[in-house]
Amino acid sequence: MITVAEVNDIDRLDNFRLAWRSLLGKTKGVTFAHSPEWLEHYWEHFGEGLKLRVLFITLGNKIIGIVPLVVKPVQTKMGTMRVLTNPLDGWGAFYGQIGPNPAATMVTAMRHIKTSKRDWDLIDFRYIDQEGHDRKRTSNAFKSVGFQGSRAVWRHLPMINTLETNWNSYLESRTEQTKQRIETAEQILAEAGHVSFYRSRLEDPSAPGWSPRWDLWSEFEQMDFTLGNQTTLAGGHYSQSRKLAFLKEIHAPAVRQGMARIDALFINHSLAVCAYGLQHAEGTDYLALGHRDQVPQEIVTALIARMIQQSINDGEQALNLASISPQLANEWKNQNKNSYRCSHFPITVPRSQVLRVNRWMQEPILDNNTSKIAETGKPDLSTTLKNDHHSNIELLAEAPQEWTEEKHTRTDGSHSEDRPNFRIVG
Repeated sequence: MITVAEVNDIDRLDNFRLAWRSLLGKTKGVTFAHSPEWLEHYWEHFGEGLKLRVLFITLGNKIIGIVPLVVKPVQTKMGTMRVLTNPLDGWGAFYGQIGPNPAATMVTAMRHIKTSKRDWDLIDFRYIDQEGHDRKRTSNAFKSVGFQGSRAVWRHLPMINTLETNWNSYLESRTEQTKQRIETAEQILAEAGHVSFYRSRLEDPSAPGWSPRWDLWSEFEQMDFTLGNQTTLAGGHYSQSRKLAFLKEIHAPAVRQGMARIDALFINHSLAVCAYGLQHAEGTDYLALGHRDQVPQEIVTALIARMIQQSINDGEQALNLASISPQLANEWKNQNKNSYRCSHFPITVPRSQVLRVNRWMQEPILDNNTSKIAETGKPDLSTTLKNDHHSNIELLAEAPQEWTEEKHTRTDGSHSEDRPNFRIVG
């Protein structure tokens, strides 16, 4: 029998840590944000005023999937709304369910959400990799329980595709203005003295002398995280000190999992500019970019150029600068991707219906071919969105026999769907 255990107490997650970590290795598109360590530190720093809803999907006595969610108050034109959503808040590009059974996990989670007491005014799942690993599983799960499953683009992602190119080809695809900026930056570096580029590598945490490089962190957190009038630090509206404290907390566990990335440029053996990101199988999401006071912007240009060259040489798939600066990301991009949102506006909440109409009036028609190489004249190297029949086939194949669309009437007049198999923990 398939059941759902809902955890609302962050301290109870430790009871599920081993199973959680086991599922991470079987999750497509997994990032550090999918880990229990991420959620624990996220909750410590940003959990005030939120309600935790982590859904553990079990078959028999085995956990087969996890859906981490939060209910957070969000200010809208219709006042404060309680939104059931993902715990990411701009710290990455994509997010989704955990485990090797994404369709079954999402359908079960949505049935649980529908039949449990509603503590939200609308559902808004964001950061969905619809054109990649999700393949409409999230929207299909919404619709399977009678929710609208309204799909829309959540974020446009200007990406740097570094896998199927070389530095010369990439450089040729840049605008004349960008080429000139790179050339000027190199001239400034040539006159500055000794210059070295550093990229952190995965170290064995059990090895003697292992260190997450706190020496760099002590300098990094004192840097200037602005370029012009833009903040080059992910994480939304929170203060700089609060966001840096969060990044510092997640750094050590991210290093242990081989997902932390530090790129730095040293001038005369002094740290001049530094970028911090989280690695995953499909590239690196950069979350912070800092520079010393009085360091010219050309030095930042020089660091990004070296980051791209190194990733090309390493065979890394992509770099994402969109979380720290859309302007920078657009300047360096050679590929466009989208992350999506999937929403449900309950009829019983009139304010949510007003928001639904307002969003519908403002959003363009979805373009099925949204992931393209930009400004290069090269063919599209990314996956395009096509009619995906496999998602429905997989959902049916993974759904246990107990999942049926029929309503079996009980002797008391109620239906089997009215009494779901789940329990609340914590």
